[in-house]
Amino acid sequence: MKNIKLLLSIFLVGLVGLVGGANAEFTPESIGTTLTLPRDYPDHWMLVHDVSFFHMLEGEILVIDPLAENLQDQFKGMFTASFTATFKASADRGEFYVAESFFSRGGRGGERTDVVTIWDAQTLTVKEEIQIPPKRISGMPKTLMSGFIEGEKFLGIYNFTPAQSVSIVNLKTREFVGEIPTPGCGFLLPNGQRSFSSICANGTLRTSALNDDGTLSRTVKTSVVFDPDKDPIFESPGLAGHTAYFTTFQGRVLPIDTSGDELQVGKAWWLTDSTERNWQPSGMMPITVDSAGTGYLLMNPQGGEGTHKDGGTEVWVYDLEMAKRTGRIKLNTRGISLGTTGTGNMRLLIVTNAEMGLDVYRIPGGDFVQTLSTGAQTPFMVYEVN
Repeated sequence: MKNIKLLLSIFLVGLVGLVGGANAEFTPESIGTTLTLPRDYPDHWMLVHDVSFFHMLEGEILVIDPLAENLQDQFKGMFTASFTATFKASADRGEFYVAESFFSRGGRGGERTDVVTIWDAQTLTVKEEIQIPPKRISGMPKTLMSGFIEGEKFLGIYNFTPAQSVSIVNLKTREFVGEIPTPGCGFLLPNGQRSFSSICANGTLRTSALNDDGTLSRTVKTSVVFDPDKDPIFESPGLAGHTAYFTTFQGRVLPIDTSGDELQVGKAWWLTDSTERNWQPSGMMPITVDSAGTGYLLMNPQGGEGTHKDGGTEVWVYDLEMAKRTGRIKLNTRGISLGTTGTGNMRLLIVTNAEMGLDVYRIPGGDFVQTLSTGAQTPFMVYEVN
C-alpha cells in the first residue's frame, strides 16, 4: 500500500510539472472569435465544389486563394452543400445559393426535403432557406443545373425524377413560385429578358418564357441543332457574355446567342484540322471561358467512342469569336475538369486532375504555378467568385 501511495504521489507531481510546463510554453487559443471575409473577394480567389463522392450528404464548397503558398493561407472558409448540390453565386447581393437535399434518417434515407439555402458570403452563415419540391436532380454538378433568370430575380433549379422540369424560386420575395415542365428536355440555359432554354433528346432546344410572376408564359422549340446519335453535345457549355459555346463529342464547337428571347444558333466549327481528329474534348467540364473571353478545351489524344468522360492530357486555347486555336498547354497530370478565375494579368486556369488535386496554371500562357492540397476529396467543379 505504501508503494502504491508513493507511485501515485510521483505521478501527480509529474503531471503538475507537465501542465505547468505546457502553460509556460504555450498561450491558450482564444475562443468565441468571429471572423468575416471581405465584402468583395479578391478576383483570383475561387469556390471549389467538393461533392464528397463517397459520402455525398457531407458535400461542401470551399473558399480558396489558389496563389497562397500553404494550406493555412489558401483556405479562407467553407460551407455545406448536401447531396450533390447545385450552386450559384451572386456578387451583387453577396449571397450564395445552394440547392440541396436532406433526409430525415440521414444516410439511411427517410423523408426527403429539398431547399435552396441562402448563405451570406462574408460570414458564411445561413440567412434563409426556401423549400422546393423534392425533385431536383442529384447527379454530378453541371453548369446548367441551376441558373439566374431576369437578372437575379428568379433562380431556376433543374428537376429529374425522371420526369423533367424546372423549379422557379423568387429570390426577391424568398419564395417558391412553381414548376415549369420541360418534357424530354433537360437543364436550363438562361436567355433573353425572362426565359430559359433546355437541351432536348432529339437535338432541339426548348425555350420557356416566363411571366412577370415567374409562371410559364409560352414555349418554343428550335429545329434540330445537333445530332444526338452521331455527335452529341456536352451539357456544360463555356459561357462568354451572351454566347454559350457547346462542344460536341467529336470536337466541334456550337455557338448559341442567348441575348434574345429566342435562341440564335450559329454555325458549328471544328476544334481540330483533318489531321488531328484523334484529339477530342473529354472530361466532366471539358470547356471553360476566362474573364477575357478566351476559351480553354480539355483534349484527349485518344478520342473515340465512349472516351468523352476520360479527361485529357492537354488544354487547347482558343479565340472563340475567331474560331481559332492560339495555344496549347501540356498538363503536368491528366485533367478531368476545368475552371478559371481572376482578371487581367491574374487570370488562372484550375485543373482538377485525375488524382483529385487542383493544378494551377497562369493563362493564357500556361505556366504551372502549383498543386493545391485543400483537403477536398473530390473537387469536381471550380467557380469564379465574381
